[in-house]
Amino acid sequence: MIKSSKLIITAAFIFIAGAFSSAQDRIVFNQIQVGAAPMWETPIGDTIRGVPHLQASSVVLVGEGGNVKSFFMSGTPLWDFNARGTAVPHIARSYEAATYVCSTEGLFMAVNRVGRELWRLDLGKPVSYSPVVGWDGRVFITVDSTVTCRTASGHPLWTLDLESPVAFAPILDRTGSVATVLQNMDFVKINQFSYTERIRLNRVPVMIISLNEGEQQSYVLMYQNGETEKIVFNNSAAEGNKLTRSNFVRLPAPPAASAGLADKFAVTLRDGRTLCYDASGSVLWTRNSHEAVEERGRGSVDINQAKMIFDERGVYAITTRGVSAFTAEGRRRFVHKLSVECSGVPGFSDEGILYACGNDNVLRVFKIDSKPRTVLQSKYYGPEPEGRYGMDNPPHSPWYDDSSRYTEDNQNNAYRQIEAAIKSGQLGKNEPVYVAYIMEMVGFFIGSPQTSAVRPLVRPEQRIRLINLLALIGSRETISFLWHIFDRDPEPSIRRACADAIGVIGVDPTGRSFYSYNYLLTPNNPNIDPQLVLAASSSIANICRFSGPPLANEGIRILRYFTNLPSVPNVVKAQIRAELDGLFNDGLDQPLY
Repeated sequence: MIKSSKLIITAAFIFIAGAFSSAQDRIVFNQIQVGAAPMWETPIGDTIRGVPHLQASSVVLVGEGGNVKSFFMSGTPLWDFNARGTAVPHIARSYEAATYVCSTEGLFMAVNRVGRELWRLDLGKPVSYSPVVGWDGRVFITVDSTVTCRTASGHPLWTLDLESPVAFAPILDRTGSVATVLQNMDFVKINQFSYTERIRLNRVPVMIISLNEGEQQSYVLMYQNGETEKIVFNNSAAEGNKLTRSNFVRLPAPPAASAGLADKFAVTLRDGRTLCYDASGSVLWTRNSHEAVEERGRGSVDINQAKMIFDERGVYAITTRGVSAFTAEGRRRFVHKLSVECSGVPGFSDEGILYACGNDNVLRVFKIDSKPRTVLQSKYYGPEPEGRYGMDNPPHSPWYDDSSRYTEDNQNNAYRQIEAAIKSGQLGKNEPVYVAYIMEMVGFFIGSPQTSAVRPLVRPEQRIRLINLLALIGSRETISFLWHIFDRDPEPSIRRACADAIGVIGVDPTGRSFYSYNYLLTPNNPNIDPQLVLAASSSIANICRFSGPPLANEGIRILRYFTNLPSVPNVVKAQIRAELDGLFNDGLDQPLY
C-alpha cells in the first residue's frame, strides 16, 4: 500500500489486491513436508545434460534434441517452445522469468513466462555460453570475441569486440559486472556501461568465484590441479590498472564445484569433501559430502557432475547423485541421495525443491528443504536482484549547474547527441550521464515551487521526446522515475508519455506502475483523460506480455476495470477490449499452478 495522507485507496483497488492475494494462496509450498519420495514426476522424452534453469517458481529444461519446455513447481506443464530450429543448451532466465534461448542457426530469442516469444536477434551463429542477466534486466550476450548488451525488451545498449574469443563461461560478479577469461589468457571485467578492465593470466581457470570483502571486490580463480589465485579489483586505481593478481591457497584436491557468499566461499572437491574458506584463504571447516567414500559415495566427482549454492540458508553441494546441505558454520543439515543418477546436475530452487532429470529421461521433483530464504522478495517473482546500478538516482550530469542548458539550442543539441548515441547502439559509457540529464530536464519542476506553469523551463513537447529516449535506454530501475512523474505532473501529455515509456521498457516486476494507473484513473477523479486511459492500458498490456502471470493476472483485472469507467468513450473502451483479447489469446489470463 502507498503511505500518504493525500491518497485515498479506492474500494476497487482493494478488491483487486485482495482477489490477487487469494489466488496466490492456492499453493503453499513451504507447508509441504520434506520427504524422500518425489512430489511429482513426468517423462520428458529427451536427455537433459545441463542444469535445469529455475526462477519464479518454475523450471526450464533444454534437451539434447534442442527441445525447450517449462513446468511450474507443482508439476503443471507451462509451455513447450519452438526455437525455430534446434536450441543450444546455453540459456538464462531473468528476474521476471523471461527465458533467453538461442537456436543452432544463431537466432537469439526472449520468451515470456507462458512461452510466447517477446523479441529476437539474429546473431549469425549460436552462443557458446549462457547469456548473463544484469541487475536491471539488461542482457549480456557473448559470441566469439564480441559482447553485446541489450535491454530487457531487446534494444541495443553497446557492443564490444574483446579482440580474442571468450574461453570461459561469463559470470555476473558481486558488482553487477560480467567477468570472463579470453583465449589470449586475459581475465576481463566488463561493467554495465561497457567499462573494461583486464589482466593477463598464465592459463584458463576451471571456475571463478566473486567475493565482497568490505569495500573491496575480489575473485578467486581455481585451476584443475587445485591451485588458486586471487584477483583484486581496486576501484580507486587508475583506469586500466584496477586489477591485481596474487597467488592464493592450494586446495587439497582438484575442485569439482564452488560458490561464494560475501567474503566466504565453499568448494566441493573431486574426492567428495566440501570445504569453506574465508577471503584470506583460511579453512573455516571441512565436511564430507554424500560423494565421499566415507559416506558410501564414489569418491570421484567430475567437474560437469556438480554445482554448489551458497546463500543465507547455508551451503549446498549438489551432484548428479544427490545433495548435501550444511549450515554456514559447517553443521550438516541433511543428505538427500537420488535412487536414479541424473543425466545432468539437478537444479535446486529458492523454495527448497530439487529438479532431477534422470538418465531414464524422467523428471523427478523432490521437496528436500523446508528452510525458507530470508532475503528481500518480490510478491510476484521471488528474491530481488543482489544489487542496483543506481539508474533510478544517478549522479548529477555535467550540465546540472549550467543554466544555459535550458536554452532551446542547447536542448536541441543535447537531444540530437543522445538520440544519435542510442540509434548507433553504442550508448555505453555515456548511459549514466545521459540518464541523469534526461531526469533533470524532465523533472525540473520537482522541488522548485517558483517554477512557472505558464513559461516552463522545458516545454512539454521537449520533455516528451526525452521521455521517449529514456524508454529506449530501457533500464528497469528508471521505472520508478517514470511513475513518479506520472503521479505528480499535471500535464496529461507528459503522463501519457510516461505510460508509453513504461510499456516500451516492458518490465515492472513490482507492479508499482499499476498502482499509479489505478489510483489516477478512478471514477472519483474529475480529470480523467481518455487518451491517458488508453496509454495506461497499452502500458499495462505490454508489462503483462513480458512478465506473464501472476503480474499479468492483476493487470488484466485493472484493464477490465477500465472498460467500466463511465467517463471513457466507447471507442477507447473498444481499444482496451482489443488489448484484453490479445492477452487472453496468449493465455496470460490463466493462473499458474
